Amino acid sequence: MASQKTVLVVEDDLQFREALELVLHRRGYRVLSAADGNAAFLLVAEQFPDIAILDMMLPGPSGFQITQRLKDLSEERIRVIMISGNSSAAHRDYAIVTGVDRFLAKPFSPAKVLEIVEELCPPTPTARINGSGVTARPAAIPV
Repeated sequence: MASQKTVLVVEDDLQFREALELVLHRRGYRVLSAADGNAAFLLVAEQFPDIAILDMMLPGPSGFQITQRLKDLSEERIRVIMISGNSSAAHRDYAIVTGVDRFLAKPFSPAKVLEIVEELCPPTPTARINGSGVTARPAAIPV
């Protein structure tokens, strides 16, 4: 049986992070999550994700710094989705330069993020889906 694809979620807003975790778990992804850049670096030292969802502005290292580290360590293989409340052209352009694959300006639904994750990193066909044993926490934000 193929292993689950792993998603790294780095978001300092607890409710939004938990909502992302829930929709990703339900779709069969394994989720590593962190509230700040330093915790993200510790997680990546233990296991490389297949894809990362990073808030642009975080306590500690920024989403830009995490992107650069992930891209360097993985030889550009890890896909990155950057999310931000700031949608200026300058931030989007800088995100592209640092290696971000997709940039999403808030607000958006966790379902929109899931759509992009599935496009960039399709779940393993044999991954367990909602109702088949994956334990999910209740969402704080409707999805």
